[in-house]
Amino acid sequence: MKKARRATIKIAGNEVEVFQLPDGEYVMSQSQVALAVEKHRSLMLRFLDRMWLEGKLYKDYRSHKIPSLNDSEGRGGNNNPISIIPIDIASAFWMDQAFKGNIKAQSLVQACVQETLKRRCDKAFSQVKTEQEYEQESIHSRETWEQSRGFLRDAHASFINCCTANTFVKSVAHDKITLAVCGKTARELRELEVIEGSPKVGLNHIENAEVLRQIAKVKLEFARYRTGNVDQRIDRAMLSIHGIQYEKSERGRKLTIK
Repeated sequence: MKKARRATIKIAGNEVEVFQLPDGEYVMSQSQVALAVEKHRSLMLRFLDRMWLEGKLYKDYRSHKIPSLNDSEGRGGNNNPISIIPIDIASAFWMDQAFKGNIKAQSLVQACVQETLKRRCDKAFSQVKTEQEYEQESIHSRETWEQSRGFLRDAHASFINCCTANTFVKSVAHDKITLAVCGKTARELRELEVIEGSPKVGLNHIENAEVLRQIAKVKLEFARYRTGNVDQRIDRAMLSIHGIQYEKSERGRKLTIK
């Protein structure tokens, strides 16, 4: 009887085991898929339950298992059966986590999408790269994303504390900062539907890492000042970071470079 085959692949710096079933289907370990985005397998089981209730599972992958391959490959260790899911459900779980604001999942999905597009573009223009080059690019994409999101989260927390201490309306101050940096309010940016994010982090709908860093810097400067209203703090922050000041316009404020 044919047995499942095992291999290890790297996804943006994460090593994950994949298996090929005798019928050719590719599957992954439920635990490893959850661990890749720093979640426990119990969350994966709840996700599978939800998919089952919604009629999205054609097999009961909550309990689908394959025998451990340790014996056949001469490896020691745990010989317990491996709970598996197909790769399309693994990617659906990562996407679900990304939409819920999981920074690890967002960075992983971002890196996977970028690598796929780069591979197709390279093929279209007959560009040859090694697997190691693609992997290094994916790692860089993931790390950049995570750093930007983490920085923004910390800056957003300082911003919220500042607004609370000074009785500023958070949503108004938030909109004015995004308008200053991006030229659009937070609501307008959400309407772009670049990516659905978590309001707990703030501005997760912005995909560009450099823009995220700019917003984070302005929020940190905004929170650092001891005096000044919302507009004054934004003026001082933009001038300090970018050498930018404002003039009045029909929309409220207009950038002028000094």
